[in-house]
Amino acid sequence: MLIFDAKVALFEKLRTLVPAGTQCTFAETGKADRRQQVWLGATTDDELAPVGMRAGPHKPTAVTGYVDAHALVISPGDPIAAERAAYALREHITEACRSVDRASVPGLIDIRPESSETDTAENTDGAYAALIVRVKIRGRVT
Repeated sequence: MLIFDAKVALFEKLRTLVPAGTQCTFAETGKADRRQQVWLGATTDDELAPVGMRAGPHKPTAVTGYVDAHALVISPGDPIAAERAAYALREHITEACRSVDRASVPGLIDIRPESSETDTAENTDGAYAALIVRVKIRGRVT
């Protein structure tokens, strides 16, 4: 539940930080009808590891997971502008990670971008840049 709660907190911050005119959704809409879009994709609980010795059935557990933040920018005939806008959205995603109030998510220790990947292409609809930012979430639950 920690990873999901952190994902929701990240989404709420993204909604306030992305520029006006950028569609921000919790999940992919499947439509490319906006020039700029941001959404959250796959969520992975990568590691659950006991972190302490304690009597009883509930042991403290370190939780590490990942959320993929996606962005898509369409710029008719200008792949450089599309990629530049994608990098600007990456900065907003980074700022959203910094802005998440760790106290609002019980057990959250850290949320930060770990890596990103950008793909730029031109097709009959124009130029586009697709961005995926892998966000690492760490916490501890009992």
